[in-house]
Amino acid sequence: MDLKLILNGEEWGEVSHESIPSLQFLCAENDLQFYLYENNHSIEIWSYLKGKKVWLVVKGAELEAVTNLKKRLKSFLDPYGIQVGSREQDTVFSDDDLYMEVSFASIESGKPSLYLGLNSRLNSIDFSKVIHLYREYVEFKGYKLISNNHRCSHLKCIVEYEIQNEELMAQLEYLLTNCVLKSFIQSRKANVLDLNLLNLLSFKSARIASKVQKPKSKKTDKDIDIISEDEYEQAKIRKRNKKIISRESKAEVYFDYNLIPNRKTEKYTIKADFIIKNTGNVVLNNPKICFRVDPPEKIEIGGQILPPEMSEIFSVQGEMGAEGWKYSGKDWLEKAYSTGEYWIEPIQGMELHPGETTGIEGIQFTVDNLSEQETSTILGFVYFEEENLQLSSNNKIMITF
Repeated sequence: MDLKLILNGEEWGEVSHESIPSLQFLCAENDLQFYLYENNHSIEIWSYLKGKKVWLVVKGAELEAVTNLKKRLKSFLDPYGIQVGSREQDTVFSDDDLYMEVSFASIESGKPSLYLGLNSRLNSIDFSKVIHLYREYVEFKGYKLISNNHRCSHLKCIVEYEIQNEELMAQLEYLLTNCVLKSFIQSRKANVLDLNLLNLLSFKSARIASKVQKPKSKKTDKDIDIISEDEYEQAKIRKRNKKIISRESKAEVYFDYNLIPNRKTEKYTIKADFIIKNTGNVVLNNPKICFRVDPPEKIEIGGQILPPEMSEIFSVQGEMGAEGWKYSGKDWLEKAYSTGEYWIEPIQGMELHPGETTGIEGIQFTVDNLSEQETSTILGFVYFEEENLQLSSNNKIMITF
């Protein structure tokens, strides 16, 4: 029996009944909202951001500029399911809300600048990558810690400028929207559903005209280069003495990870990146990755790795199509529980050229507390089938209790 799949309020076709556990697993790993309506034969999946609230206060600007800014921010945040309201004296904040103040101030001269004020709920978040996008328009002057007068996250944006113009205000609207998204997503790794990209972007097929090269005309006798006999002999010697470079398929594979103990649950969280670098001189194609965990019943894996049946729907769309990683085989989870091996492959074909690096970022292993004198291990392997190259990681993750 097939079920209708609804993503952020829009229909995206149908999925099989057997895919329900994989979808639930995916949503649980990525904090997505999952609803199953078996009576209506439908599944709804909503962004982590749906239902979030922003209480907005704008100071120091003309009434028309304030009205326009609020209107634009609302239009930008509505598609994510984020509600924008104006704070009143009797406004009651919830723990998950964001109270955002935007203050404008004039300066005598200089480039427009921005300060960010953060309370303790936000002071561990790095906004610099977002703000860096607007470096041509606004200079970031740093952070200020503000008091916890409200029970929710509190973000204060102080903008100073000499002259207000339409281009500056437009860029500030984009910047403030991204600051809101970062405040809610925080240190989580956002996916396409968090940002509602499937609905915000409309993909249209476009035919790109290829550059047609005119065929080269044949050389006439007048065009033929004539070399002397001595030059011809020297060319033969250079060719004979030229070193033949052997083709060598090599790669360096390793884990980059952090171990985080959780005293409340007596579990350990391992956040890791699995890195593959082509150190040879030939192109390596379509790496297949295996994580071997022991004991398998005590170690769970999470992160941005998709079940195979969901890879086309939930993958990030890059210039060349779907990007990212997926588990191999429909019964990947059952095999992993029985053998301890998680097999993973690219969603679409991948070429790793000499000197290039790829891998899986943001993997999360959760290790249950074992008995004394027991050890849990995580090993990594990579197999390039076309090149018949199999490699094990330079390091392994091991915890001894």
